[in-house]
Amino acid sequence: VGTAISFNSMLQTAQIGFTTMLGSAEKAQAFLDDMAEFAVKNSAVFEFPSLIEASKRMLAYGFAAEEVLPTLKAVGDTAAAVGSGAVGIDRITLALGQIRAKGKLTAEEMRQLTEAGVPAWEMLAEAMGFSADEVGKVMDMVSKGLVSGSKAVEMLTKGMTKRFGGMM
Repeated sequence: VGTAISFNSMLQTAQIGFTTMLGSAEKAQAFLDDMAEFAVKNSAVFEFPSLIEASKRMLAYGFAAEEVLPTLKAVGDTAAAVGSGAVGIDRITLALGQIRAKGKLTAEEMRQLTEAGVPAWEMLAEAMGFSADEVGKVMDMVSKGLVSGSKAVEMLTKGMTKRFGGMM
């Protein structure tokens, strides 16, 4: 009984939070319904409470509601592929969120992704049309602040999906 009450309380709190973040109760309920379906399909990697927390974090970092689940799918596939589980999901979503919030890509977040097992430099180089041997050119562009945060998140997410898609 206590578990059911605790879960219902968490769900009600999430409903209120998402209503505030998304601007309406209807949008919040639709978002929660999509997350519940996603959690059921990917229960080996995501538990519903951790999915809610990751989603809240991403919305707070500036991701649009429609970007959250596709990004979390890429993150979940990557964490499953590299065997990092919930800790990996947290680390990867934190790094992507920081990139998005800063508005530009920095070496610090690339290091975070690499430490989480994501071959981020290679993915970014490929997305930008460089070969694996030209990663240094990409590093130089990043060090000069020439790669926008939103574009970097898009390229990295596509790279994770391309390399690890379906691993959950």
